[in-house]
Amino acid sequence: MTKKTAMFPLFQLEPAYITIFQGAILYFTFIISTVDIFVPSITAAVAGRDSWISAIVSVILASPVALTIITLALRFPRRSFIEYSQMVLGVWAGRLVGLLYLFLILVIGATTARELEEIMSIAFFTHTPQVIFGIIGVGLSAYLVWNGLEVIGRVNGILLPVGLLLLLFVAAAVLPGAKLDQYLPILEYGYGPPARGAIILMAYLLEGFILIYILPLIRQPHQVFKAFTITLPLLGLALLTGTVSIPVFGLEATFRLLMPAIELAREIQIPGLPRSDILIMLGWYAGILVRIAVAHYLLALLTAQWAGLRNYKPLVLPFGVIIVALSQLMFNNTGEVIQFIGNSLVYTLLFFEFVIPFFILVISWVRNIEEKGGVS
Repeated sequence: MTKKTAMFPLFQLEPAYITIFQGAILYFTFIISTVDIFVPSITAAVAGRDSWISAIVSVILASPVALTIITLALRFPRRSFIEYSQMVLGVWAGRLVGLLYLFLILVIGATTARELEEIMSIAFFTHTPQVIFGIIGVGLSAYLVWNGLEVIGRVNGILLPVGLLLLLFVAAAVLPGAKLDQYLPILEYGYGPPARGAIILMAYLLEGFILIYILPLIRQPHQVFKAFTITLPLLGLALLTGTVSIPVFGLEATFRLLMPAIELAREIQIPGLPRSDILIMLGWYAGILVRIAVAHYLLALLTAQWAGLRNYKPLVLPFGVIIVALSQLMFNNTGEVIQFIGNSLVYTLLFFEFVIPFFILVISWVRNIEEKGGVS
């Protein structure tokens, strides 16, 4: 049984599509671009030297939650989340839920822009106003968003291999000097600390599932689960790479450092290149740019659908301005950014990633609401 919703389908707002592979690597970039910069110090402060256990457990915990999100989306493979939330919950309740998700995407975009500003101003350009980096980053993302999802997917396909090579290069360069005994003793304070660390990492592993809410724009949508089973373990390996700062710097230094990944990059000396960390950070910068573009795109596209507009492009510039403004208004200093990422945002993400989708899925089962051709 299906119910019709009074809004334009996504393919009328965005005529281009991406492949399941492009969707999977967009998801990968969306997560890895920031999770290995600020989150390692947050996880180290919670899980201590057992952060590597948190990385493994987070993948295990994320799997059933991801299955819930995918199962719900595949019941409505030609509908966006904005559409099927109204089909299942009713128009007004569904519109309210859709509005809440749009606000979440806005917060993610603004937080990512602020992370970019913090990285550039603290690590490299200490005398330049932070907002300049936000304007540049969001301006570049607006260009990608204006050109559509297919362009974002292609740009990411070019940039991601470079970023991964740089990540592997950093790990390989610092591992010879790592003291693996810093990981010992295992479970020194019991199961609690790594479990709490795993919950934090799980929230960020699943953050990219906002991409599944535009499933109609992904070719071969029924292969989403297969793509997930490959992508999530790879993200787990990337999280393990993020814990290498513990054996390199020691536990105490790791959770005192704001951005352990940047400090790792600074440990590497390339002959003839005195500031090799800047070259390495270009890879991260590119990834963060793609992440902002994805959030910016989803915000403009899904807001246009929610509001019944025929074109999302008039919203690109206004939302770009809002993202930059919020990146400045939400936080007064770096400490507030870290506090928000490590606490408030974690529980907010978990609520939107699991509680609401699970609730909608159960109601769709009880009321027997699904799209023809959907997977029960």
